[in-house]
Amino acid sequence: MKQIFPIFIILCFISCGGPRGNWSDPRVILISIDGLRGDILNNPAYTKDFPNLTRLMADGEYCTNVQTVFPSLTYPSHTSMITGVTPAKHGIVNNRPFVPKNNFVDWYWYADSIEVPTLITKAAQNGLVTLGVSWPVSVGAKMDWMIPEIKSVNDTISTIDLVRKHDRPESFLESAKVRGAVPEDGNPSGYNRDLLLHEIFMDAFARKAPHLSLYHMIETDLIQHAFGKSSNEAKDAFMFMDSLVGNIMAFLDDNKLWESTTLIITGDHGFRDFEKQVSLNRLFEKEGWLTLNNGSISDWKVVCLGSGGSGFVRLKDPTDWEFKKRVRLLLSKQDAFEILEQRHMNGILWASQQTDFVLLANDGYGFVRSNDQPFITDKPGGSHGGDPRRKILKTGYIATGRGINKGPIKSMSITDIAFKVSDLLGLDLKN
Repeated sequence: MKQIFPIFIILCFISCGGPRGNWSDPRVILISIDGLRGDILNNPAYTKDFPNLTRLMADGEYCTNVQTVFPSLTYPSHTSMITGVTPAKHGIVNNRPFVPKNNFVDWYWYADSIEVPTLITKAAQNGLVTLGVSWPVSVGAKMDWMIPEIKSVNDTISTIDLVRKHDRPESFLESAKVRGAVPEDGNPSGYNRDLLLHEIFMDAFARKAPHLSLYHMIETDLIQHAFGKSSNEAKDAFMFMDSLVGNIMAFLDDNKLWESTTLIITGDHGFRDFEKQVSLNRLFEKEGWLTLNNGSISDWKVVCLGSGGSGFVRLKDPTDWEFKKRVRLLLSKQDAFEILEQRHMNGILWASQQTDFVLLANDGYGFVRSNDQPFITDKPGGSHGGDPRRKILKTGYIATGRGINKGPIKSMSITDIAFKVSDLLGLDLKN
C-alpha cells in the first residue's frame, strides 16, 4: 500500500489538475474521419444513414470538393491540414520515410519532422489549452493533453505500451484508465480501437475544456482498403463514425456550447478501388537490381516505395545514366502505371529531388509494399495516394457553430482548413 498510494495520488493530481480552459472561451474541435470521401456527403441516398453529418451540413457550411495534397496519403494530408502548406514545404512527404531497410516499416511518427509552424505550436505560443487524440505526426508535440498516433512495428513492445511512453502529460493514459475510460484488454483493434479513442477524447474534452482539439478517426480508412470504397462494410464504418460525431454534438447541445464552439469535420483524402496489386520491388528483384531477404530489402541499385495510387522510385547512384536508362525502359513497358520524371512534375505532382521516377497507378491497379507476392497479383481492394485532382480522391469538409456561415462551398483545398482554424482562434498562422 505504501507504493500504491502515492501513485494513486499522482494520477488523481493529473486527472484533476493541469491546464484547463473555460467553456465561455472560443474553441475549435477539428475531427478528421480518415478516408472521408466527398461523394459520401453529396449522395442523397446516405442522408438517412448519416443523420449527424447531415444535420451539421444543414446547420453550417460544407464542401464536397476538397482537394488534398500529393501524395494523397494520411500523414502528408493531416500535416497540411494543420500547417496550411503542401508536403514540399512542411516536409512530411509520405506516410513513411524513404528508408528501404526492413521494407519501409517506419512511419513519420514524430512532430519534430515538421519543418514549419503548426496550429499546435501557434496554440502553445498563445497560451491555449490543447488536446490531441491519435493525430498523425504528433509524437513529442507540445500539447497539454495528448494520446499520439504511434504503433508497434515489431514484437519488442506492444502498441499500448508504446503509446504510454509518449502520452502527455506522463500517465495521461493511466489517469484515464483509473477513471474507467480505458479498459483492461490491452491493444484493441478495429471498431474497439476507435471506440477507445473516442472514450478518451470525450473524457478529456469534458474535463479540460480545451481551446483546440485535434481528433483522428481511423477505421473508415482500413475498411475501405480491405473491402473497397463502395462496399457495405465501408458504409457501416461511416455510420459508426457518424454515431461518434453524434456523441460530441449531444455534449455540445446538452451544455449549450455552440455559441463558443466551432466543430469541423473533414477527411484527408478520397478513395479509389483496384483489382490488381503491384509489388514493383519484385520486378526489380527479377532483374537482379534488388536483393530480398525474408521479405526485407537487404541491397538495392533501384527501389520503390509503393504508396497506393503512387510509387516513388530512387536509384542508389542517380549519376549512373546508363542504368537510369535501363530502369526507365523497363518501367515504360509496364501497363500498370504511367511514369513521370522530375522534368514532368508540376506544382501539384511534386516529389523530392532524390526521387528519380514518380509512378501513378492506372485504373484497376494499386501499389503495395509487400514483397511476399508476385509483381502483379489479382487481389482487389481500395487505395489512395494518387493525383489529388482526380474527383474520386477529393475529400469533404463540414463546419458548424461559432463563426461559421451557412451554405455550400464550391471547392477548397485541404490547406485552407489550417487558416480557417487559425482565424477562429486568433493564432495568426503564417507559412
